[in-house]
Amino acid sequence: MKAGLLPGLLYGVLAFLCGAVLGPIRELLLAPEIGALPAALLEGVVLAVALFVVARVAARRLPPEAGRDPRAAMAVLGVVVVLAGEVALGAVLDASGLSEGRAPRGGAEQAIGLVLLAWLAALPFRVRR
Repeated sequence: MKAGLLPGLLYGVLAFLCGAVLGPIRELLLAPEIGALPAALLEGVVLAVALFVVARVAARRLPPEAGRDPRAAMAVLGVVVVLAGEVALGAVLDASGLSEGRAPRGGAEQAIGLVLLAWLAALPFRVRR
């Protein structure tokens, strides 16, 4: 279990940073041009590939014989770090007033986000060192 903590922290931070870079590109560049849902779909595809790469990088820090428990720790910590980062970033954007002009995310856009969270949680069990 302990063996998955450092990889999980790295996984979560790198995953959050990928989303933090892609989110503004989606919101500011893509959505006004192609619409919110197509922009979210395009971001989702790019983010899914980026998460796979990030999972491989983080999994290299697992012991060679890492079984289910270290991978579960990596997955859980990765998801927790991403969600905590999302909450913190949302609070900062709300406090600064930057989020006021944004339209609420539709159900389809939210579903894409949930699928990506499930992908984030599943990847530590799928990738190898």
